[in-house]
Amino acid sequence: MNKPWIAVSALVLLASPGAYASGVGAGDFEAGLSVTLSSTEIDIGGTTTESDFGYIAVSGGMFFTDQLEAKAGLSGTVASDFTFGTLTTGVDYLFTSGADVVPFAGGGFALGMSDTETDYLDVHGGVKYFFRERTSVEGRLSYLISTDSAYDDVIDLFFGLNVYF
Repeated sequence: MNKPWIAVSALVLLASPGAYASGVGAGDFEAGLSVTLSSTEIDIGGTTTESDFGYIAVSGGMFFTDQLEAKAGLSGTVASDFTFGTLTTGVDYLFTSGADVVPFAGGGFALGMSDTETDYLDVHGGVKYFFRERTSVEGRLSYLISTDSAYDDVIDLFFGLNVYF
């Protein structure tokens, strides 16, 4: 028995805005995990060396309004030549609420804890895709501005998973 209306209904439901619309708003909490892989040149003690590294960040936040979230995160890098970590506090602004695709921008201060200690100002933006009402994947581009002129600024591209409760 051929029932094309079932397939058409499923496609309309999945393609419609808000099919898995965000149910996140004021008073909700976010817990997230994100990763990135990078290859860069590092200057340690006047010696420049190439280094491949992975970056893992664990974060949490609380929504004060439907679109404004205060966040804190802890990140760490284990590389072939150094270790690096930050404790970051900041805010994210979500440009829309109640949608399945939500663009956002934010900023913060990252306190460096590492072999190459420096602090960073973090400016970032990205997109969260809510594939379930209280679960999203996100892509985020961060520009980290070093507060110490001896260190370079950093650009990172993160991919992560967030849950909301």
